[in-house]
Amino acid sequence: MKKKKNARPFLKDLFRKKPLAAASLVFLLLLFLVAIFADYIAPYPMQDGAMQVDVFNKMQKPYLFMNSAEKTSAQTLLAVSGGAPHWLGTDTLGRDVLSYLIYGARTSIILCVSCCILSTLISVVIGTLSAVVGGWFDLIVQRFVDGWQCIPSMLMLLVIMSMLGNGIPQLIFALSVPSGIGGSRMIRSAAMSIKDAGYNKESDLLGGTAMWKTVRHVVPNILPIIIVAAAGSLAGVILMESSLSFLGYGVDIGTPSWGYLISNQGKSYMYVAPWLAFAPGGAIALTVFAANMFGDGVRDLLDPRLKGGVGSYDSRKIARKVAKLTGVLPERMPGQKLET
Repeated sequence: MKKKKNARPFLKDLFRKKPLAAASLVFLLLLFLVAIFADYIAPYPMQDGAMQVDVFNKMQKPYLFMNSAEKTSAQTLLAVSGGAPHWLGTDTLGRDVLSYLIYGARTSIILCVSCCILSTLISVVIGTLSAVVGGWFDLIVQRFVDGWQCIPSMLMLLVIMSMLGNGIPQLIFALSVPSGIGGSRMIRSAAMSIKDAGYNKESDLLGGTAMWKTVRHVVPNILPIIIVAAAGSLAGVILMESSLSFLGYGVDIGTPSWGYLISNQGKSYMYVAPWLAFAPGGAIALTVFAANMFGDGVRDLLDPRLKGGVGSYDSRKIARKVAKLTGVLPERMPGQKLET
């Protein structure tokens, strides 16, 4: 009798089958570490909750783009002040752009983790209860979700932020609640298929309540879909936060944020000091790309339709499965090797 092979660990499959997603995960982990240890990594740490201001070095070019005379002058000023080189230049207040980006990563990580957890919890609660309870409750909840999704997301965010004001807690609420309500539709669809399973119906016969069925049967069986939804929302949170900060509805003034740096200084001094827009813009682009690639890799590994078997999208695997069950070899397509 053949021994069943143990399932490969998720991380091993990720690095073996999805190297781009694995590299994106490493980048996101490094960004997370940078956010945690920003006070030790930044060349110019924050003092009393504010970035250091140096009016003598304002609008300084990135160090690598300076000519020899500019480097000599900059080194003279740094020798007097005892600071480190400004590798990405400085802004209009003389603040080090590299340090600003490092502390801005902390803002992005706090928002990403908080919003992903809160929006996922909202989606799971609404979606699973709507599917398990059913009836009039499901009808009312789904009509509410339909009406909510009819409102443009950016308009909804602007209305919420104008009512609550700027700040990180307000941003977390504004980004989590709308995305959680909208994402509940996908969770409900997955929970509906689990609801009709045999073990769920047996739970009804044994007197199981809706909450018991949700916690014991439904949520554990749709956990891969929940993880995929959470991973896919990472990039959206970063983009939305940057967009709101660009429009002036993001974090408080003085809180380092990539979107705020673009809107406050990068837009106004684009032709004079383009690094003020390119540096945070590049950080946003890299982080969003890494989050998207990681989310796609997680989806490809955890989605049952992409893992193999009869429910897979791979037609060759389906043909081999049918041949094994029926004993009839499938016809070979032109230019295709028949795998047995």
